[in-house]
Order: sequence, then structure tokens, then C-alpha cells
Amino acid sequence: MGDIEGEALTSKKTTVVYKDPVADMLLSYYRKFYLEDAEMSKFLILVAPFAMIMFFYMFVSSSVAGVISFSAFTISLVFIGISVWMLCEILKKDVGPRGMQDIAEVIREGSEGFFVT
Repeated sequence: MGDIEGEALTSKKTTVVYKDPVADMLLSYYRKFYLEDAEMSKFLILVAPFAMIMFFYMFVSSSVAGVISFSAFTISLVFIGISVWMLCEILKKDVGPRGMQDIAEVIREGSEGFFVT
């Protein structure tokens, strides 16, 4: 008989764990800096780029083109850092209950099949 109410999803007993060395490395660095609860450190990390731009303007170059290019470079680094921080916040979350892992496995297989073609 056919699959009724997703019986094929709940009948599997094995769970495949995908290892990601890059994600593990990012999480280890994230935990080393203790940024999970350090609100003051997060604030200083976000304020530091603006202080760097002001320092650059006052002591290195006061030309508009130089300040604009340094500002763009600094802001791009800030947003790369924010994206890494968001990635670490997502990766440290729990993988979810067994039923959700089973559905995620089916979705993963379907997406891998789609990208292979």
C-alpha cells in the first residue's frame, strides 16, 4: 500500500549527521571570544569601525576620496563580521526533534537531486 501520512518518513531509524569543518571552526572561534553573553564587547566591536574612520580622517588623509574608499572598505568588513556572527548564532541552535530531522533529510535529498540535474 502507498505512503499514508508520511509513514516512510517516520519508519527510518538512522540519522545522517553531516560534518562541516568550516562551521565547527567558526563556532570554536565564536566560543573563544565569549561573545554569547558579552554585550559590551559586541557594542565595542560595532563602534570600533566608526572610530577607525574618524582616526583615518584626522590623522591619515582628509581627502574626500580617501575617506570614502576607507569607509567603504571598513563598512564591508563590518558586514562580513555581522554575517559571520549571524551564521554562528544559527549554527549553535539545536537541530530539532526527530520528526523535523527526518523531513529535513528528505528536503536535502530532493534539493541535491535538483542541483545535480
